[in-house]
Amino acid sequence: MGESTGCCRGMTRHGDDRPVPTAAGQAGGTPYAAGGNGAGSLSLRQLEYLVVAIGEGRLTRAAQRLHVTEPTVSQQLKALERAVGTRLLVRGRDGIRPTPAGEALLPHARTALCSAGEGRAAALAAACGHPDVLRVATLPALLDGLLPALRAWALARPDARLCVGVHESGRSLEESVASGAADLGIGPRPAGWCGQVRPWCTEELVVACAEDDPLRGETVSVRDLLGRRWIRCPDDGLQPVPPLATAAADDSAAGEATAGPPPPVLDVPTPGAAVTLAASGTGIALAPLGSLPPGRRSWTIRLDPPPTVDVTLFTAPDAPSATLAHAGLLRRCAAASRTIG
Repeated sequence: MGESTGCCRGMTRHGDDRPVPTAAGQAGGTPYAAGGNGAGSLSLRQLEYLVVAIGEGRLTRAAQRLHVTEPTVSQQLKALERAVGTRLLVRGRDGIRPTPAGEALLPHARTALCSAGEGRAAALAAACGHPDVLRVATLPALLDGLLPALRAWALARPDARLCVGVHESGRSLEESVASGAADLGIGPRPAGWCGQVRPWCTEELVVACAEDDPLRGETVSVRDLLGRRWIRCPDDGLQPVPPLATAAADDSAAGEATAGPPPPVLDVPTPGAAVTLAASGTGIALAPLGSLPPGRRSWTIRLDPPPTVDVTLFTAPDAPSATLAHAGLLRRCAAASRTIG
């Protein structure tokens, strides 16, 4: 794997592409006339709403993500369009999508949010007497496997502070890095990412089980496990195509008689909880091998063919040179700790 880079008053909500009223609520004239100082009225909040709205694709989901009401999101986006002087979003039955102008503004909005986050972090760090801070974001299933590399980095940089944040989904992880809340993310390869993406490791997905499970230590086809009781946790992006669902779909397409997998015996909030319950004999759970405690990595069933997921380290577009240097050192620490496969 190689590295890669990429690139209100008077308002009525419409479900089509009709112009909306001006800031004064008038229907006539040029709806998006920004005036000579229009760009000066842009706010970070409006840019954040734009980034989240485009990412979610629907105002309802964007509002939930931002913890505000849908009318608030709509009003802020309309105000941003007026400030810029042109339409940025197209609203329709399928949700919202950016116009060419919205696509052009999006990377600059992300950069502005990132710079604001960096500035705030730098100011707080300086106020606390910590001039150098590295903020790492990752997923719960990867955290335990990262600890040796994080420890080595902390020992190599005793003058710096390390902050680690855990996110429940790949999307939340990417948003954290894009917005500047985190300096770098470690997780599944982000699709269409404009910043730098570097390989971290390739994780094998295994089936966690109890110590006395009859298939412990064996390598089997996932079809051999279709009748077992499974423990499920929320999708965090590490399992883009669950092998169990794929096998069941293949059997169905081939016309094989099967009752299909039963509903999961238990829904749990984290991969760690699923692995703990699997070890107790409650059921079996799919998990990255590196996320298992060292003493329980033999309490597993391997799959043939083995499902894998590429884990990457990625930084925001226009990440400062200090962040890129930290990322390089962290990867070297990981290699020294043998956490990179």
